[in-house]
Amino acid sequence: MPVACVSIPHFALRVAILDQPELDGTPLVLGAPAGARPVVLDATPEAAARGIRPGLGLREVPALCPAALILPPHPLREATALNAIITALEQVSPAVEAAPERPGCLYVDLTGLDRALGAPEDAARLLLERIAPVLRPRLGLAPGKFAAKVAAGGAPPGGYRLVEPAAVVDFLARAPVAWLPFPPELLRKLERFGLRRLGDLANLPVTAVQARFGPAGRRAWELASGRDDATIQPRHCSEHVTETLVLPAPITSREMLLVALTRLVGSAFARPALRTRHVRHLHLRAEIEGNRSWELTATLREPGGQHRMITALSYRLQAIMLPGPIETMTIELSGLMNSVGRQELLPGLRSRRPRQLAEAGQHLKQRYGVSGLFRVVEVEPWSRIPERRQALLVYDP
Repeated sequence: MPVACVSIPHFALRVAILDQPELDGTPLVLGAPAGARPVVLDATPEAAARGIRPGLGLREVPALCPAALILPPHPLREATALNAIITALEQVSPAVEAAPERPGCLYVDLTGLDRALGAPEDAARLLLERIAPVLRPRLGLAPGKFAAKVAAGGAPPGGYRLVEPAAVVDFLARAPVAWLPFPPELLRKLERFGLRRLGDLANLPVTAVQARFGPAGRRAWELASGRDDATIQPRHCSEHVTETLVLPAPITSREMLLVALTRLVGSAFARPALRTRHVRHLHLRAEIEGNRSWELTATLREPGGQHRMITALSYRLQAIMLPGPIETMTIELSGLMNSVGRQELLPGLRSRRPRQLAEAGQHLKQRYGVSGLFRVVEVEPWSRIPERRQALLVYDP
């Protein structure tokens, strides 16, 4: 089998059981993060049997199931667990891809590993052994990624399902169209046309499907017909620098958070790998009291050093509401590149107006989150339509 799909339903809730095995079998509900609408994001089968479903208000959960335990999202714990699973699977095959649209879904390329892994059943058991049983992983083996994902969905917890190449079309024909990796709007349109099974879609002419639903419809028809040429994209291991700071006391204010971030960024740039280099991407994670976490990702428009990094973080922290007291912070800097010098004007030739505008923009950003300054740029000066000749762009010095 060239492709294996490992699926861990209710990934965030199953990862929470890793630290608390006594919760296994308890009705668990995944709540919304701080500041978001208080609704159910996910629920285990034990909670779903009591009528709890995604989108339900958290206030209604105790009435439906008093024994249900509501857990907040923990992005740091989930990212750490996913990285550990990918690392374990990479010991079997170097090509492992995590599906971004579905947490807990991973694809493993088994092409050319027949001699090393043996029969497909042996390969499936070897992959399942790399994952903690408490996560209840399911595995599907099929010639393509889509068929393997559908097979994993029909496998029992802790087991696998094998789909032979000759049986892919018949196997997919019985699967619901909800398995297609498309927006809910397109899936609802398919169901309104009476296309509830993939076989119903595959029996239609491809030209008619494409004419009605566009390129997405043609792709859906190809997947329903067993034509899946998508390749597995392994993760890119780029150079990065990680620094962690354990706070002596939890912090709750933005001012103290900025002080801690300044020290954290300074410690990271003091490392030999960053002494003469700039950074483009940063990923900030924070552990919060009550076994919670919070994260922030930012990409600089231009690579910068320590001072530019601190300035960018200070801008982004102005409009952020801290979900609780922060105990530990970790920053990961990637996109490393050598610093590039800039040619500056002589002091006597420098205009004072751009500097004043830059200072005004910085003050506005610190107070309101946006500068509110714009500049006029020529776009199509030859156009007969006045609105197309020039455009307003945000002035961000």
